[in-house]
Amino acid sequence: MRIVYDDLLTGHIQWPEHLESPFRLKTLVKKLEKEGLWKDIVAPEMITEDDVLKVHTEALLRRLKGGGNIPIDPDTMLRDGTYEYAMLSASVAVTAVKMAMNGTPAFAVTRPPGHHAEKNRMCGFCYLNNVAIAVESAGVRTAIVDLDVHHCNGTEDIFRERDDVLVIDVHEAGIYPFTGQRECIGKGAGEGYTVNIPIPSGSGNLTYERAVEDIIIPVLREFDPELIVVSLGVDAHYCDPSAHMLLNTQGYIDLCDRLIRESKNGKIVFVLEGGYHLRATAEVVAGVLALSENITIQPEYNDDKGEQSNGLKEIRKTKEFFKKHWKLIQ
Repeated sequence: MRIVYDDLLTGHIQWPEHLESPFRLKTLVKKLEKEGLWKDIVAPEMITEDDVLKVHTEALLRRLKGGGNIPIDPDTMLRDGTYEYAMLSASVAVTAVKMAMNGTPAFAVTRPPGHHAEKNRMCGFCYLNNVAIAVESAGVRTAIVDLDVHHCNGTEDIFRERDDVLVIDVHEAGIYPFTGQRECIGKGAGEGYTVNIPIPSGSGNLTYERAVEDIIIPVLREFDPELIVVSLGVDAHYCDPSAHMLLNTQGYIDLCDRLIRESKNGKIVFVLEGGYHLRATAEVVAGVLALSENITIQPEYNDDKGEQSNGLKEIRKTKEFFKKHWKLIQ
């Protein structure tokens, strides 16, 4: 698995002490160097505004280019240099997808993240939807699996009326952005091609495993995508300060391994989204990259927190709900 990255992305700053800080990437790079995984780094090929306008509106792009050092929501600043960083981050994702389409799995180390960015709205630390732009650039039947603890409102917004792009999202219910109810299944031609799996706070490895095996894998097999793109947020980790889930490092790695095994001919891409405990995020990324290198990392954050929710019950309810849309869910 190849890494696509540009060190210029560490220049993006919301404000001092913000969760989405440059240290996320700096810590990640150090961890990968330590594990012998930081090698053959691929530089991104820059996208154009025409690429962006395939998924975002001209109004959003004008606002992004305008900068102004102003808040666009309580947690997100639009700075004078944000346009350049957002374009670079999206370019990393697009380059990774191009590599995967040529049979080389890739990991896009993106920052700022993108899955909250809607067609005409920037929010939640996100300005351009990196995954959506990258998927659109591929132009093939694609499944997006979002493992970030927060719902991918932006990705859903962009693709909700499409039947050639499947959006599957497993997320903590009742937290930002307060969307992603299981009943939101897409519209028009896209009805049924949005699969939301909300699970309660305190859910751990077993709940996520059941979500993958009972819902995500059957839906992927029935949809039969040419490309899988994983929005890998690591903020469902029990260490993360932004949410209340109990996945440990090996749990995350196992989920990603399962998705890799469902991909065809190396056509899978991981795109970094959230993840705000620096070392936990770094070791999950290292563990995912190690899967293709026959290297085993020794996780530091691998306590088994068990299940402190009714997550398994919610998975059963969601599975029953989607039986009428996906025949392979049994």
